[in-house]
Formats: sequence, structure tokens, C-alpha cells
Amino acid sequence: MASTVVVTPDSLHDKTNRFHLLAWVNNLLKTNFKDVRELGSGACHCQITNWVIPGSVDLTKVKFDAQGEDDYKHNFRLLNEAFSKIEELIKGDFKRNFEILRWFKAFYEMNVKKTNKHMKSSTSSKSTIPQSHDSDQLPCSDTAIRFIHMQCYTGSDKGEQVSRHFALSKLGQYLKNITSVCQHTPYCVYIYVGVTVAKDDTVSVVLVGFFDVKTSRYCIRFLDALKSVDDAGDQTAAAVVATLKKFGLPSHNLVAVYCDASGKASEQICSQLRELNPHLIALGGLYTMADAACSAGVKELSSHTQELIAHIHAHYSSCPTKNDNLTNLFDSDITVDSATIDLNTSCLQSWMLVTKILDIWTDLMSYFSSCDKEDDKAKLIYSQLQDPKVRVRFMFLEKALNPLHSFQKHLQTQDEAACADMLLILEEASSLLGTYTSYFLHPQAAARFLKERDTQILKNKKFHLSSPELNLGGKAVEDFLSNSEAAEALPLLKQEVMSFYIALTGCIAEELPLSDGVLRSIAQLLNPQSRLKVTGKAVGELGTKLGICSSPEEVSQLTREFLEYQLAEEGESEKGEKDSAVVSLDKHWASVLKDTKPTSIFRKLVLTLLSLPSPPLNAQQVFTQVCKIAGAVATSFVSIYLLCDGKGFLTGELVWGKVKGFSWWPGMVMPWKTKPVPPGMRRVEWFGDGMFSEIGTDGLMPFSAFTKCFCKNSFASLPIYKEAIYQIIELAGERCRKSFAEAEGNKEKELKLMVDWAVEGFLPTGPEGFLPPGMCTLKKSIKNFVISDFCLSCGSPELEVQHPLFEGGLCLKCKENFTETLYRYDEDGYQSYCTVCCAGLEVILCGNASCCRCFCKDCLDILVSPGTFDKLKDVDPWSCYVCEPSQCEGNLKLRPDWSVKVQDLFVNNSAMSFEPHRVYPSIPADHRKPIKVLSLFDGIATGYLVLKDLGFKIERYIASEICEDSIAVGMVKHEGSIEYVNDVRTITRKHLAEWGPFDLLIGGSPCNDLSMVNPLRKGLFEGTGRLFFEFYRILTLLKPKEDDDRPFFWLFENVVFMSANDKSDICRFLECNPILIDAVKVSPAHRARYFWGNLPGMNRYILIHNNNNKLALQDCLEVGRLAKFDKVRTITTKSNSIRQGKMGPLPVTMNGKEDYLWCTEMEQVFGFPKHYTDVNNMGRMQRQKVLGRSWSVPVIRHLFAPLKDYFKCE
Repeated sequence: MASTVVVTPDSLHDKTNRFHLLAWVNNLLKTNFKDVRELGSGACHCQITNWVIPGSVDLTKVKFDAQGEDDYKHNFRLLNEAFSKIEELIKGDFKRNFEILRWFKAFYEMNVKKTNKHMKSSTSSKSTIPQSHDSDQLPCSDTAIRFIHMQCYTGSDKGEQVSRHFALSKLGQYLKNITSVCQHTPYCVYIYVGVTVAKDDTVSVVLVGFFDVKTSRYCIRFLDALKSVDDAGDQTAAAVVATLKKFGLPSHNLVAVYCDASGKASEQICSQLRELNPHLIALGGLYTMADAACSAGVKELSSHTQELIAHIHAHYSSCPTKNDNLTNLFDSDITVDSATIDLNTSCLQSWMLVTKILDIWTDLMSYFSSCDKEDDKAKLIYSQLQDPKVRVRFMFLEKALNPLHSFQKHLQTQDEAACADMLLILEEASSLLGTYTSYFLHPQAAARFLKERDTQILKNKKFHLSSPELNLGGKAVEDFLSNSEAAEALPLLKQEVMSFYIALTGCIAEELPLSDGVLRSIAQLLNPQSRLKVTGKAVGELGTKLGICSSPEEVSQLTREFLEYQLAEEGESEKGEKDSAVVSLDKHWASVLKDTKPTSIFRKLVLTLLSLPSPPLNAQQVFTQVCKIAGAVATSFVSIYLLCDGKGFLTGELVWGKVKGFSWWPGMVMPWKTKPVPPGMRRVEWFGDGMFSEIGTDGLMPFSAFTKCFCKNSFASLPIYKEAIYQIIELAGERCRKSFAEAEGNKEKELKLMVDWAVEGFLPTGPEGFLPPGMCTLKKSIKNFVISDFCLSCGSPELEVQHPLFEGGLCLKCKENFTETLYRYDEDGYQSYCTVCCAGLEVILCGNASCCRCFCKDCLDILVSPGTFDKLKDVDPWSCYVCEPSQCEGNLKLRPDWSVKVQDLFVNNSAMSFEPHRVYPSIPADHRKPIKVLSLFDGIATGYLVLKDLGFKIERYIASEICEDSIAVGMVKHEGSIEYVNDVRTITRKHLAEWGPFDLLIGGSPCNDLSMVNPLRKGLFEGTGRLFFEFYRILTLLKPKEDDDRPFFWLFENVVFMSANDKSDICRFLECNPILIDAVKVSPAHRARYFWGNLPGMNRYILIHNNNNKLALQDCLEVGRLAKFDKVRTITTKSNSIRQGKMGPLPVTMNGKEDYLWCTEMEQVFGFPKHYTDVNNMGRMQRQKVLGRSWSVPVIRHLFAPLKDYFKCE
């Protein structure tokens, strides 16, 4: 191992702000710091230092839960005494903590190559999934496309093309991979009939299940979906057979089928599949056996039990008052919604009902005895409960159904990796017949029945046990019979019990797919703990029964291989029994099978048994699992495409890598799991020792360059190198289907054959043969890549909307993030996140003084071209892609109508849909009346000013406002025409009746508890956020009734940058979606706001060119003053908002010096007349505060203008 060379940053040119630094630390160390001062404990600095220089800090001594200054000092002493500013750090000094954190970031990045300056969570990394748009790439049917779309698609785009493309992107080469796997792996076919994909549209879904040795788990994959044909099992069966042939699935590996169809249809399907493989195992009956047997047995008993349950349930359903015992009896597990309760439907339900009723029998008697004397049904139930003959049958059923209940319970497992449960199922299934035959048959007759499965044995009375020996349910039942009046009914009860056992046992024998002996052998063989109980003879018989062995020689080979397995496992268990006990069944067999040859018969037997369907088998659970796997396949394609930077070496490729101090070493390219991919870098796992490195593509060679990179000296002298060569050629051989069986288990001989094969060029397939599955097709499909089909932010094909600025889309999750963060700005005045993805940590800022956009490193390097970000850092000033569309290259293409599309997105960005507002026809000019207005949160009377400017004749304008300065502006400037009523919360229904009726309600509640800029915001339901509900309350009171044709309009305003939840709640209460208007289109300042309302024409695009609007800052300045910008950032109540960025320049120069905006200039920026706020001796900050809370006059003029068609004007 070479010594570590440490580079110390000599100066800090990093302009990263504190938010990006915190994000960098949190992403690197998986922490959740909110403020740089929280890092004063020194623990994170210790971690970073140890990461840069492994072993330099003893992390066991670091106090990660440091509670005070002594602990903090202890951590910093572990770093070095050279830190001279410890006191300022531990006392939470902001500046010192910020500076030291910047130094550590630079220190880390200069020494750890694998760190990215733009580290970012995988959910926000940019990726695109290249897929071909050739429909031939997807061999499944149109029915399958509809099914995949229905099961997995969550977007809102519709249409056949969307469905086809989505299915293609979801499945990719996945279907071809299934065909490849099934060529050499036994598989099971799942058939789900009558699956609904749309109204009056049902399909039959065909899936394939197999055990994947590489991943050590059972896999279920989607194959196809077929159009359902009512009551036509033969047609469905023929279609399934045709599907297997279409996909080229070999019949010799088809070992089992699970079908959820009804009896006749299932038999027809299994019958046709047995023509492909006569040894096919049909396991559908195994999973319905308990219900069928329970139903068959219960039918043989007296109807008393069924009648009592039905009567109790009918009483419970009709009784207005609920009894706790009855409520607990008929809870959600007992399907209380059904009209009747039937013991013939479900074994689990039947046993639970019987058990619960027995537990509360006495309580039920007490309850029904106290019911209304006139209630005949209650009397009947009480008499049934008193009858010991009824009760004894319940006691018998509880005991008799217990074995079936235990078996059925294991079938209901929710675990997707249920091989262990499968063992229990097989063990219990094999013992069911033995258990029930022992209840009523002589031992010799029971053994004969288990062997011959002749139902006549069950019915032959001479084989039945005598009355005293017959199992009536155990000692509790016998004691009850001896102490009750039911003793006289004992002969009839025994007759019913015998019939019950005969029917139930016969049904189990008919439904079991294999004999109990075979099932027991399977369970014992698969269970590592009971492998010694299985004999070689039993395994040979099992191989013959399942069609794996077709000759005595193959039986002998299977027996020999099984005995070798037994001996090997016995040796392993002697070395460490404790370790073997905790290994899961899947992993155990995966480790065993990895060491067996592909031609091994024992391997095929085990894979056959492991391919049997395991619970859960509920259709929806299985479909969810299948879609999850398909999504994982698509995700792997995402990670592959992330590496498509033009430098090759994609995920899964076999390579040679140059490691310092060694010759070329074999390895495999692995995916990057926790961070975006640095262009030109690859993560490689080395064969031999399993170590990982992050290495540049210039230090890699394809494995096909074997003769050039193979080192004979290392091969002869380094055992680990020889092992690495063996491992990589073994993997290449598996991919190429190359066998080295002629080595006959001799590893040295096998290794020589491997090297010779590699030197000769990996014939017959050549290097193409050992490419990762689907890689060739993937490389071709990259050429057909269409950016508009994928989310620009995360690469998902599940598009919700099109990206408003650039060609491409946004998925639902990224759309929500985009709408929340697009208008979020940092203290420097620039966007907080990337304009493309609204994420990203390292960004480059537009140099245009009037633009506030930024672009992250990921978007530039992936969507434009690798290395773009680093190139643009040297361009100063750089104009962004929105300011200079001609710069757009690669897959980053600006939409020509982006400004319109942004408005469209915010108009339609709510997931909720509402009824359109009531439309009022225009009023003829001679019928129009003066307008009456109620303005809530009125501010400085912007509404009144606009209405007067537009020429409206105002009959009455009542304003609610609590700010004295704002009231003074309104009173003085409008000469007492406004009636002020103070706090909105004091307005009552009576007031509204006295003042009204109103024609227009306007208002915008305070935004400080809604705006996400405020870290202490309380949301819509707390603090000032609750004042929205005052607007909603008054709006509800003012709305005219449906039969009132009087036009009534309203408008509500608030900030854009609020949480999605708050926005949705406001939409829900106001029953409409907002429109977004940014005042920058009609004024010199940015001011994006949401407007909800029913004003006519609200959705029309705002008129930019208006002679009354001052669009540039220079138009608003006094003589002798020069604007440095055409547009300024949003002016708020804070004085610093006048600066163009936190430490940015002031917007105006006068006499060669920078200057703030004067009050008269700010007034004109908002659209107010000069000196509008110059009242009451208000100072500059007071005037800025009342302006910062006001509306933009041109925007309100745009919204109010259509009202001239309804109200009288002067």
C-alpha cells in the first residue's frame, strides 16, 4: 500500500455559500445539520480528516454525542494542536465555523478523488433512460401494454403511444432476459384469470417464477397478458401455450403451474400444459385445498351450527344498538359487509368464527336472554345457545379444523421471500392426510390409503375405528358429553363426525398435487437441518417422479451428487454449527448451487423444487412485486446511461485496470450508489480480493485485450492474481455459455483451459458474448434516445407534465418540487436551485445582471456534454441558456414559448380538479350600477386606486386594515372615500348585511407564516396563516344564492413560494386552482404571486406592452440618476432587498456612486404615483414596509379591467 500524500489547500477560491456547504457535509456524512454553528463539536471534522488520511484520527475516541465545551475541545485535540481558533468554534461563532468548514471541504476534495463537488442525493440526480422506439423491441401483446400501464403508471399523460412507451421503458430488455434465464433454469408459470384493467376489460396475466442463484432469491417476472374469454378455459389454455412458444421458453424446464381459475378452466389449462411436459406439477389445488376440504366436511354436519351463526349475524346487522361481543365477533377479519356468513367459504374464517363464538358462549346467552321479549329471533338464538347438541358441534369443529387452519395460515404469509414458509407448507401438507386418517381409520387401513389413495378405503366401515376410539375433538368434548343432555344424541353425532372426516379427507387427497411421501421428501431435502433424514433412494425416486431423471444412470448420478452434498454439508456444520443456523434458506441454496456444475442433475432437482410457487399468491401482491422488479430493471438502465459520457466502460463490463504497483488487474465496472457519476470516472470491483477503486477511464482497458494485459509472471508468482484470472474468466464463461466440463473438477486443468480460451479470442461468441445482458441493445437504443420522453430531473419515464422551460418532462414528484422551488431565491438574489431540475448543489450563475437563474453541474454535464460545467466556470461573464438560447447544445433545448409554458404550468399545477366558476353575462351599459367593494387586508388601498384609475364609479369601498401607516395613506390620498373597519376578525354576518350587498371581495392574507423563506413559518393553520380562513368565512357569507343572478366577483392573493400542502388546502377551500402572475412582465421588479378568484379573463396572458406601464427601472428614476439594471429583484419590507443580492450592488448610481432607490422611485416601480406614501411624516423604512406589503398596480389593473363590462364607469 503506497503512503498517503496529502495536499493542503493554500487559498480558498470556493464561493460556495453556507447552504451548499451544509448540504455537502450532510450528504457526505449522512447527517442532518441545519446551521454551520452546529458543527462546533469537531466530530465531523474528525470524520473528514480520517477519510482523507485513513487512520489519522482514532474515531473510537471521538465524542459524537458531545454535550459541552470540554467534549468539543477533546475532539479538536484529536485533530491537531495547530487549530488556533478552537475557542471561537466551540462557542458557536458563525464566521469561524463557516471558514473552517470551507477549508475542510477544499481539503477533502483535493485529497479524495472519489468526492464530487456536486454531491447530491440519488433521487435528484439527472438521468435519462435510452430506449428504442421500435415496437418490435416489445414482443408482448397490446393487452400486456394496457396491463403494465394500469399497474405501474402514475402519471397523467394518456394515449396508446404513452402506454406503449411506458411499458417499453418499464420492461426494457427484461423480457428477453427471462427467455435467456429459462433456457437453463427450471421455471414455474403463474396464470391469473379475469384481472380487470378497465371497465368491461379483463385479461389473463401470465408470469414466470424461478430461483435466481446470483441474487439468492425467488423471482417472479411478467411475461404477457392475454385477452380474457368468458367461460372458455380451452381458449385461455391454448393462448398460454402459444405465449410460451412465442417467447421461446423451453418445455423441458417447465416444472410447475399455478392457476387461480375455477376448477374446470384450471383443469383445461393444466391439461394442455402437460402436453408440453407430462411431469408438470399443478399446484393450484394445494392453495385452495383447505377451503375446499373445510367446505366438504362442514356440509356433512347438522345445519344447526350454520343456522346459529347466520341468525347471530342477522341480528347484529339489523340491531340499532351494538353489543361489544358481537362487534368483536364480526370484525374486519370476518367480512361483516357480506349479507350472510357462510362456513362453507373459508377455512380461516370458519375456524375464527367457531373459536370466537365458543369463547363468548356464556356472554352470548346472557345477552340474548336480556333482549326484548317480543324479539322472536333473539328468543330463537337463545334457545339454540342453550341446546348442548349445538354447542358440542362447535367444540368438535374447533378441534377438527385446527390442522387445516394451521396449514392455511402459512399460506397467508405476507413475506415475499417465503421459502421457509414453503417448507412448513409442504411439511404440513404431507402430514394432513396422516393426521385426519388417524382420527377415524385403523392404522393399517390408514397406511394403505396413504399409499393407494383409494377413496373406497375411507368409506369401508370395516376399516373405521370403533365408537370409543373415534376422535370427537378430544377430552374436552368427551367431558362435556358426559355431563350434558347431549349424551343422548351421541350416536347421531358420531355418524356426522364420521361423514365429516370421510368427506374432508377425500377432498384433501383429491387436491394434493403429490403424494404425502413425495411432499415430505421435498420438505426434508430443502431443509438443511433435516437433510440427513433423506435417503439417496428417496431422492432418486423424487428425480424420477419429477421427470428429471429418465434413465437408471441419471438416477445413480443424482444419488451420488446428493450424497456428496450431504457429506460436504456435514463437514461444514462440524466447522461451525452456529453460523449455519442463521443462514437463510435462499442464501444456503444459492451458496450450494454456485459451487455445482451447470450439468449437475442434483442442481436441476434443487432448482426445480425452489421454483415451486411460494406465498403470497394474492394477485395484487404478486403484481406489485412484479412491477417492483421491472422498475428495478429500468433503474439499472438509468445507472448504465449515467455512464454514457462517451468514454465507454458501462456498468457490468469486464475490464483490465491499471493499479499503481501492479500489472493490469481484472475487474468489473460497478454502479455508483450514493452520488452522481463524475465524468470520466468508473467504480471498479477487482477480482481476487473484492476491493473497490474509483479510477479514470484512461486507466482501463476492455477485457477483450486479454493477450495485451495478461501478465504471465504475476500469474505464476501471485496466487491472488491467479484467483482473479480464474474468477473473471469463470464469469465470462457463464455469460458466453462456455463450459469447461472436460477439466473433470481439476481446478488447475480448468484454469489452463480458461486461459487458452481467452487467448484464442473467447470463441465462438467472441468478446460480444460476455457483455452484460442487454448491453448491445442498450448501445443501439442510445442512438434512438428522445429527451422529451423522460423527466429532466430524475430520468423517470412516468411523465406528469412537460418541462415548461426545456424540452423534456417532469414526473409527478419532480413537478411538485419544481413548482415549490422555482421561485425560491437565496439571500444573494439568485435562485436557490437549478433552473432545469430545481435541485443540485454546485451551480453556476448567469452573469446577466437582470437574470437570476443558475444551472447545476449535473444538468450541464449530463444534458449538454461531459465537462461543460468546468468549461463554463472559466467564462466570465457567462449568459445562461435562457438569456442566450443559441448556446443550447446536446439534450438541453430551450422551448421557444417557454414564457407561456411557465404560466401554463402554474395555472394547471394542482392535482385537484374543480367545477368551473359560475359565468355571469355582461351587463348592458345602461343597466350597470356603481360597484360596492369589500377589501380585506387592504394595505395602502391598491384596489381603490386601480378601480378609480380604470374609471369605475365606486358606491362604497369598505376596507379592513390594522396597520396605522397604511390606513393613513388610504385616508389622505383618497380623501376619506374609504371606510375603514379595522380587524377582519371583528366583521360579523350582521355587519355584512348592513354594509352590503357587495359586488367585489378582494384580499391577500399575511404571508409570513406561509412563505417557505421563513424557517419559523407555522403554516396555514397556525399564526397569521389562519387569517386565510377569515377571508374564506366572509367569502362564504357573501356568495349569492344560486337563484340570485347578481354578478359577484372575488380575488385572493398570496405568495408563490409556499408549501404544496398549504397551497392544496387553499385550493380545496376556495374550490379553484390559482394563476401565477409575475409583475416583472409589467413593471421593473420581480414579484411572483398566486391569485385565486372568479374574475373574468383571469387566465388570459398579461399584456406586457402597455403605454401606462413603466417596464424598465430607468423609467422610474429621478433626473440625474442612472439605473444599473433594467429589472430589480423583489422588493420586500427588508431594506436589504434593494440590493441585487445579499452583498450585491445597489441598483442606482448618482454622481458616480451607488445609491438606494428613493421612495418616489420605489412607488413608481410598484406602479403608484409619486409621493403616494408621503404622509404622516413617515420615514424611508416605513414607506418601504407599506410598499413591500402592497400589490403591484399594473397586475391588479390587468385583473380588474374585465369588470368594466359589469359595473358603471365615469
